[in-house]
Amino acid sequence: MLEYKSDKKLIQPYAERYGELEKFIQSEFDINRSSIFPIETTEGGADKMKDLDALIVSDEIGVVQNAFDINQMRMDNGLKRFHIIVIPRVRTKDGRPLSSSRIRRGETFHENELIY
Repeated sequence: MLEYKSDKKLIQPYAERYGELEKFIQSEFDINRSSIFPIETTEGGADKMKDLDALIVSDEIGVVQNAFDINQMRMDNGLKRFHIIVIPRVRTKDGRPLSSSRIRRGETFHENELIY
């Protein structure tokens, strides 16, 4: 899934990203309510997970379309549809979405300039 990422050589190793995500989840709620695993395909296994209730996605049109496509795959597999929760992306003062690719390219952003 990284083949289309810009500056992919600068992406932190999975173990490091896993650790940071685990710390964040623990600071917000009970870690036992979540599962962390690498996503190797667009559907990430969501087309076959029996106990999946919702999928949280960004507001990118392609990502939202993928969520609808995965729901169709679930129905084709005899599973219930999940709720699709769309979260708007944080934007910078230029109106463009904040992204890890922009940060890897060296752009800097100040908290008070971000648009939530």
